[in-house]
Amino acid sequence: MMDSRETKRTVPVPSVGADGEQPISQTPTASITEETTENNPPEKNYAELLRKMQRMNDPAYLPTISMNELYENVYQSRPPVIDGLLYPGTYLFAGAPKVGKSFLMAQLAYHVSMGLP
Repeated sequence: MMDSRETKRTVPVPSVGADGEQPISQTPTASITEETTENNPPEKNYAELLRKMQRMNDPAYLPTISMNELYENVYQSRPPVIDGLLYPGTYLFAGAPKVGKSFLMAQLAYHVSMGLP
């Protein structure tokens, strides 16, 4: 007698094509190409490359980008200094003389530094 654990458990006639076995391919294809391609072409002018690297390592180096590059990049916004009021960046605070601009800025700086509302 045959035990139930020893019986073959596959369906003799599959209901759909996916239930059947994988067909053996008659025409093998190579997965690795025979062609040699060069991913990174060698730098033609090593002196120019060295000059660029030295310029980029200079502490006074300021990179420049084109307007297209500027529009294509998405920059992360910085968290606000005072939520809903003051964000990192440059501000122009102008007004008539002797109306308290300096006092207001000193108070704002004090409250920001102390974490006061």
